[in-house]
Amino acid sequence: MKYISLIISCGLTGAVFWMSSSTGTESSSLSYPIAEAVQRIIAVITPQIEIDILILQTIIRKSAHVFEYFLLGIAYAVTFHYFKLPLWSLVLAGLVIAFIDEGSQFLPAGRGPSIIDVIIYDFPGYLIGSLITKAIVQNHSHKINVS
Repeated sequence: MKYISLIISCGLTGAVFWMSSSTGTESSSLSYPIAEAVQRIIAVITPQIEIDILILQTIIRKSAHVFEYFLLGIAYAVTFHYFKLPLWSLVLAGLVIAFIDEGSQFLPAGRGPSIIDVIIYDFPGYLIGSLITKAIVQNHSHKINVS
């Protein structure tokens, strides 16, 4: 299980970096149809509220940052638990990955790195996922050891 969790963590990290390597146009083409669908749903539920499609697209893109890093945090927490690595290294791994991910975004056309994304979306998503998972794993391990 130890090495399976490592492979999953590495695979998710690769997926995060791959998503960041897409151009601005490619990235927008992923989120824009979702924003259109959400806009249509909002229009049906609350026709009196009109939300700009670009605002929705931004919300969806930033939510995707949080979600992908949340998943990454879960995977890394499990992996670091199996390898018995300390909490500080789990936190540091998330911060390093977020900075490398954002820093690499100066390469694709139409993209740019954002320290704001690291501080507000990426790293907090990672922290939430990893710390919740660490707490659950420790609580579960404690129950097994007490029994």
